[in-house]
Amino acid sequence: MGKYIKLSKEPAQNNHINAKLQRENFEQNGNDKLVFVSIKNLQNSYQCFSEWTKSEMSKFWDFNRRIHQMTWQNIYDTANTGKNKRGMAYTSIPRSKYKSIYYIKNLSKDIDFFELRVDGELRVHGFREKSIFQLCLLDREHTICK
Repeated sequence: MGKYIKLSKEPAQNNHINAKLQRENFEQNGNDKLVFVSIKNLQNSYQCFSEWTKSEMSKFWDFNRRIHQMTWQNIYDTANTGKNKRGMAYTSIPRSKYKSIYYIKNLSKDIDFFELRVDGELRVHGFREKSIFQLCLLDREHTICK
């Protein structure tokens, strides 16, 4: 981890990279699998990264680096209440907290939403889909659950 793969301008030279990505298999089940983050469902109409300061973005990229080194069990182990919260501070969030967000209202009711702590007040909200954390909402001031 922490190594960058330099892509060639020649597509044929990137075949080894594509093969490596296929082996990682982003859609695995099990709490022992590494977490991958997707922003495919990010609701930028609610809040956008452009609203975050440079310092906040730096904290997000640190969060991004850390979460990709964790398994789902590592994430679940950070769940706690009050002053006992630590690390990512996994917290399940009731759907009622998202009632004003159209995107979430229209998702299947069996999808469980949760928040993760980026740093201090910064939170991100989403759901798990196999080994992927589908990041849906940015919560810069921790206002969704206050």
